[in-house]
Amino acid sequence: MDIDLGLEGNVALVTGSATGLGHACAEAFSRQGANVALAAPNLDDLAYASDRLHALGEGEILGLEVDVRNRDHLAALVEETVDQYGGIDHLVTGPRPLEPERFLDVSDEDWFRGFDRLFMSVVWAIRESYAHLEESDQGSVVTVANPAIPALTDELSVATAYGRAVQGLTESQAKKFAPEVRVNAVVPGPHETADLEKFLGRRVDAGEFTDVPSAWEAVLADCPYESPGDPLDLGKVVTFLSSQHASFVNGATIPVDGGSGL
Repeated sequence: MDIDLGLEGNVALVTGSATGLGHACAEAFSRQGANVALAAPNLDDLAYASDRLHALGEGEILGLEVDVRNRDHLAALVEETVDQYGGIDHLVTGPRPLEPERFLDVSDEDWFRGFDRLFMSVVWAIRESYAHLEESDQGSVVTVANPAIPALTDELSVATAYGRAVQGLTESQAKKFAPEVRVNAVVPGPHETADLEKFLGRRVDAGEFTDVPSAWEAVLADCPYESPGDPLDLGKVVTFLSSQHASFVNGATIPVDGGSGL
């Protein structure tokens, strides 16, 4: 049984929430009885995610097709969420990283795509939501930085670079927005997501590993755990940081990495 964090009836807007870690955050809010606005670019993924949360959670679910690289889309997302639920209490930003690629192979175009998707989307989401978060008596922002996995540092160079930038944004805005709105970050380590499984499968196909278990072994080499994290456990950390149980936690960057020492 989940601990009651006092989030029932709250409104949580979660970007990148149809799949992966973003969806796990949305699920954790839904299980707490919060009303959740899902945002993702793929309608099929949104439909599946919405149906799944309707079955698992207790709060209402709103799914919206959004390209986080488009500032107008994010403005419309906030407006529709407020129209549906009357306000926003919690914002969680968790855009999916670009396809992994080694640093020397990343094109200038992908660096600029990554800037909009992984950094500016967070800036725009916070900017558009801030007035509503400030009006809430428990406004919070949690930025889910891109996964930091030592064994994949070169392949995740774009995600790692902008993840650090998001952490810096988190720290600076936490000082500006508190106490009305708290801002914290979580940094995931290796979690069992479809995206990471798919990437490891491609590395097996390329002959870098004999099979997926050996690929996971390499990914977990710096982690004292023998298996990857459960994405929902990360979601529970996010809901805790959003709740009044963490009312004096502000400007923190919390690693959720199994002790990898990232």
